[in-house]
Amino acid sequence: MKRNVMLIAFTTLTLAAIFTWGEISRNSAIPVSVVKVYPLTVDDSVICSGRVERVSEHHVFSPSAAYVSRIFVKTGDVVSAGQPLMEVQTLDSDLCGVEDELQSETDFSGGFQQNIKTKTVTSPYAGEILSLNALEQSYIQTGQPVAIISDNPAQLQIRLSVNESQISDIKTGQKAIITGVGFKNTAYTGVVKEISSDAKQVLSKSGEETVVEVIVSVDKAGGEIKPGYTAKAKIITSENEGVLIAPYEAVRADKDGNEYVFKLNGKKAVKTPVKTNREFDKGFEITSGISKNDEIINNPDSVSNGSYVVPVKRGTVNSGD
Repeated sequence: MKRNVMLIAFTTLTLAAIFTWGEISRNSAIPVSVVKVYPLTVDDSVICSGRVERVSEHHVFSPSAAYVSRIFVKTGDVVSAGQPLMEVQTLDSDLCGVEDELQSETDFSGGFQQNIKTKTVTSPYAGEILSLNALEQSYIQTGQPVAIISDNPAQLQIRLSVNESQISDIKTGQKAIITGVGFKNTAYTGVVKEISSDAKQVLSKSGEETVVEVIVSVDKAGGEIKPGYTAKAKIITSENEGVLIAPYEAVRADKDGNEYVFKLNGKKAVKTPVKTNREFDKGFEITSGISKNDEIINNPDSVSNGSYVVPVKRGTVNSGD
């Protein structure tokens, strides 16, 4: 009888000790955020900036310095090739050397009046008049465009400047994602359609920079995007399938530069050496050390190898959690 009582007492104490140790262990477990690793399709890309412009935009010029006597059209009108736009008065070609001295209607009513000829400025193009840069009874200079016409005003493109160090990655036909502060609620898609054969030097914040102009079309332009806006294009240079990504926040390196992550193994954090390769938006490519469906700890600075942990947040690299 006494033996049975002692066995019962010993068993009770043992169970109590196990329970107490479990409670202590549970209460001392470090809360962590973990991500599950899946193979992803990730992009290599080049990001560059430029300006939105119309694909088709033609300037119409006066034949010489002239006085605008009549205008036959207005902004928004659709005109045909050869249609009269305005009537101007110009000096006889024999006196063209004095055109630059003419400043106002008074000059045409003065001593040169007998040499004035009336001419009609016609549109060389069919399309919509985007702007008129002349007023009736006003003077226009040689080389000044009097009208801008587009045969497709809704079709837009982005003229980009790509640094010489990145231009070798750009090819015609590559897809692009277009964003901008002027149309921040909408991202547009497009395609690289032209790469300049020449480079040029431009001034940037860091000094002189050598760039190449690249033209990217805008698919389904409309809504918020407008000609003249600044734009940023992310040009997709390659797509990589089946890539294991570890978030930047999950990867650490020791004093010798050896990289590692903490993998979740049951309730323990296990220090696991890894090898990284390329860098993507979501993190490092991992070529060895972790496998599909492994869970690794984000921001593991509070844990060490063998630490007891409790996941309080779970996510995947793909979800950005």
